[in-house]
Amino acid sequence: MRDVSLRQHIPVFTVCGIAAVSALLIFWQAPGWLNSFFLLGNLAAVGWLLRHTLLLTPAAEEEQDNVPVNTSTQQQQLPDLLEHVLPVWSQHLDQVRQQSEQAIGQLIQSCSAMISAFDAAGFESVGNLGQAQTQSASITLLQLCKKELTPLIQSLQQVINGKDELLSCMRQLADATKELDSMTNEVSQIAATTNLLAINAAIEAARVGEHGRGFAVVAGEVRKLSHLSAETGHRMSERVKRISDVMHTSLRTADRAAVNDGKILEVSGEVIKDVLSHVGEMADTSENMRIQGQVIRGHFEELIVSLQFQDRISQILQVVNHDIDKLGQEVSTGNNVMSARTRQWLDSLKTTYTMDDELKAHGQQNTSASETEITFF
Repeated sequence: MRDVSLRQHIPVFTVCGIAAVSALLIFWQAPGWLNSFFLLGNLAAVGWLLRHTLLLTPAAEEEQDNVPVNTSTQQQQLPDLLEHVLPVWSQHLDQVRQQSEQAIGQLIQSCSAMISAFDAAGFESVGNLGQAQTQSASITLLQLCKKELTPLIQSLQQVINGKDELLSCMRQLADATKELDSMTNEVSQIAATTNLLAINAAIEAARVGEHGRGFAVVAGEVRKLSHLSAETGHRMSERVKRISDVMHTSLRTADRAAVNDGKILEVSGEVIKDVLSHVGEMADTSENMRIQGQVIRGHFEELIVSLQFQDRISQILQVVNHDIDKLGQEVSTGNNVMSARTRQWLDSLKTTYTMDDELKAHGQQNTSASETEITFF
């Protein structure tokens, strides 16, 4: 009996030993006056607990010897207790199974709805056959933008080149008007020279007298022609000057337009480059979002697979609940479940298992039950 009492107090001795060793380790890791005080207090508490336990042991043994053992009464109370407790356990297990099935079922439905939403948003699974098309959609969009915008830049460049050719022609026309201006000056000089010759001829005809009268008439007509030529040359000079002014104004305007068009073309090229760069960034962002969406979708799929543990738990709870009902029926009929039918009972329970986890647990429980039976008997 003394050995049994000491064995009953082994947990107390173990706790005291662990507490003392822990205090020593704390003091060893961080020595100081505070830890020293903690070590002394801990050792004092351990000593008091051991002393109190050893002092109570004889009294407990004496009290245990004085208590009569009424095994038959306990054996009569056990079936009554089981008859009332087992149905309660069965109801609790059934409620746990139903509530867990309902909650896990709703969670699986929510995850399935999220996966459907990912599919609708274009985040298909990695193994989907349309993955290549989805991955290349952004690249195709970028290539399409380049294909559509490149001809626009080329067309603008062609417009600029056409205006440059027009500007070159206008410069050549301006040079031609300069030549016409010089030609009108030459006509004016010829008219002035002719007029001077006509005056000299008239003077010589007047000096000759009657014989030079006809020559004087010719000289007068030549003088008139020289005046007409001078006036025509003057008008031509004014007209050429006017045309030259218009040409120079047009040439300056064309020069300014060419410069502005060059700037516009340069700005347009920069804008198009920026647009293509932004489209490229959007393509990269879209690709990153697609990859992350596939990762999240994969996590939800793994979550749904993990949530299938509810099926295994439900099967285990059903087996336990059925066996509790069976045990309650055995108790209510007065059969002794701790008799030789224990092995038969466990074998019958084993036939209801559907998973390896249940078989493993049954094997461990079998070993524990066998050891318990040997110790009990």
